[in-house]
This record gives sequence, structure tokens and C-alpha cells, in this order.
Amino acid sequence: MSTPFMPNQLEDLAQRIDEQLAELQANSSTALHKGNEPDKQEISERLPVQWRAIKEISKEDPQTFWQRFKQAAHNDLCEEGGVLNKQWQKWGDLSNKEVLRTFGAVLAAMGFTGNALEMLVVALSVIVIHIGLKAICDEA
Repeated sequence: MSTPFMPNQLEDLAQRIDEQLAELQANSSTALHKGNEPDKQEISERLPVQWRAIKEISKEDPQTFWQRFKQAAHNDLCEEGGVLNKQWQKWGDLSNKEVLRTFGAVLAAMGFTGNALEMLVVALSVIVIHIGLKAICDEA
């Protein structure tokens, strides 16, 4: 699967993912101290920045877009032998760059380009990496 990103773009986008994940980690520690249970919250509550980005860029209801995206990326995410599924099964983790390559191709096929593609791929990558493949595939 070809990627719509140049190597320097992958580096920049991977850095953005790391920054957002670090922010989420810091916020989830605070939420736990306040007695909240982030794992039981809806995605829109757990990941409001990413959810808002999806809404603004896709011009769709974020839940509807999320379902369309999951359907488009299902084979790579959830099927045995899928690019990201193999990585998850082997390491229990996902490489930012591999997620960017895979999701970038899926989003490009869905018609997104340029800045919209970059912003969406970061938001969706953060959601998937933060929540985990098993939870996402189980909800499908």
C-alpha cells in the first residue's frame, strides 16, 4: 500500500501523534485522580480534540465518519493478516509511521488531500493508538 506522505511529513506527523498522546496521558492521570473512569467514557468525551478535528474537517457527524472510516480500514485493523493487525499481534503496539502510512492511504482513497488529510490522519491515529486495536475491533 503506497503512502500519500513524504518521509519528512511522516516524521512531522508522527511527532504530532506523540505530542497528542502525551497530552492525553497527562490528562488521563488527572482524570483518574478525580475519580473518573476514562475507559467507560464515549470517544467524544475521552478524545474531544480529535473528535472536534474530525467534525471540522470531514463536515460530518464524527460518529458517522468514525464508522465509515472503521469500515474502510477494517481489513488492516481487524482482520488476521492485516498490516496493523499483524503488528498489534506481534508487539501489542502500533508504530506511528505504519499507522500513518495505512490510514493515509485509506483517507486518500476516501477523497481527502493536503492539510485536511494530515489533520484527519493524526486525529484518527491518536484515537486508534490511545484506545487500542482490540477495543476498536470488538466494537465493530
